[in-house]
Amino acid sequence: MRLSIWMCPWDLEGREPEAVLDELESLGLNACSLALAYHGGRMVLPRHPWRVVYEQHPSAIYFAADLSRFGRLRPAISPLAGMVSPFLEAAARRRFPVEAWTVFCHNDHLGALAPDCCIENLFGDRYTYALCPSHPDVRDYILSLCAAVASVPGISGIDVEALSYMGYEHLSLHDKRGAPLAPQVAALLSICFCRHCRDRFGVAADDGLRRAVRAALNGEAFHLDQPLPAVPCPPPLSELRSVSAGLRLNLRMTPDPTFRGGKTALAFADAARMAHEATVTFFGGPIRLDHIPPRIERPLPLRAGFVFHGPDCAAEADLRRRLAVLAGSDVDGISFYSYSMASREHLEWLRRALKGVFR
Repeated sequence: MRLSIWMCPWDLEGREPEAVLDELESLGLNACSLALAYHGGRMVLPRHPWRVVYEQHPSAIYFAADLSRFGRLRPAISPLAGMVSPFLEAAARRRFPVEAWTVFCHNDHLGALAPDCCIENLFGDRYTYALCPSHPDVRDYILSLCAAVASVPGISGIDVEALSYMGYEHLSLHDKRGAPLAPQVAALLSICFCRHCRDRFGVAADDGLRRAVRAALNGEAFHLDQPLPAVPCPPPLSELRSVSAGLRLNLRMTPDPTFRGGKTALAFADAARMAHEATVTFFGGPIRLDHIPPRIERPLPLRAGFVFHGPDCAAEADLRRRLAVLAGSDVDGISFYSYSMASREHLEWLRRALKGVFR
């Protein structure tokens, strides 16, 4: 079984690539997903040689790319890009698979530069962390980014994240509100009404929808005299295959058609037509076995991922319970989040748990 961990380029700072690989293998892992295109944020790094609270670049790529291959939307190249190649070379020497963890539409840097390319809610507000995959310039960017990542020597595949419509609940900046949102209100605030989505899907932001949301935000019961607008279908992944240089695409997905976030919402049959394999993740909640159909019933290999440290796992027993559930399911691999934020104690939990289940 593939046992992998998500990690980032700053995890490689101040360390020899061989030492990092030795540690990963000693934990019982046989693969990793390394971020080559990642969004901004702030992380606490318990084990970093000198960083503790790290403010990441507001979305960047972590490899030396030819930016002339991009159109209007050109990514920023992080100063940490030089960390990646030596690690990939060392991994290739020992045949340790490294997938390129690639975040596509969650991009606060490009969103701030080109707000017209972002998700637009029914009030005309733009979500500048969320590029809209219906926009032609965003679609060009998606394909250009995939092609650029595929050209990086030493990667074994592409971990496709956030090829999706990123809704309100994904959050951004320092989000605040004075009251909880009804699920229907959050759903309406998560649907894109930009002109490209209107043209493509026939959605329209009318006064009835706006009145219903305004009323709910002001303490009234949510009431809508019409069905919620249809959820836009996901962007076609078949185009990615043509630019991925034969590399396997692993799609971060969910079978929940109402989901708005970093996972593509679609059925497994559709995923199989678009990607080579898929990953379902369970962050911030329990393992849902209804999201893991039996191997004989699904059309593509499937992995599952979960957070193996806090807040999801407060003790080693929590990790062991989640691991046991997945080990007894029909997944083809398990991925652990995240190497960056795990303490030494968390890594020991993982080492002991994997030894108990898989050795």
